[in-house]
Amino acid sequence: MERDDAEFKAANERITTMAEDLRKAEQVRDRLQELNRLIGSYPEGHAMRTRLVELHIERALEGVEQDIRVLMDDLQHPRGT
Repeated sequence: MERDDAEFKAANERITTMAEDLRKAEQVRDRLQELNRLIGSYPEGHAMRTRLVELHIERALEGVEQDIRVLMDDLQHPRGT
């Protein structure tokens, strides 16, 4: 019985950690999306737009969205929990 409780607690902690990671990744995605919209508010050739474009926000956004998909899949279909 103790082993079952320990396994349940460990699984619950893993799920809680994954949920927190997902929440943080969604916050990063939201901020990258805001920054990407901000880029468009500057005219072509503007120094600030150039700086922001050089950060490759779109590429970072794609990576974060992929991370979110993986985290959501892991939460919906936990392995070993």
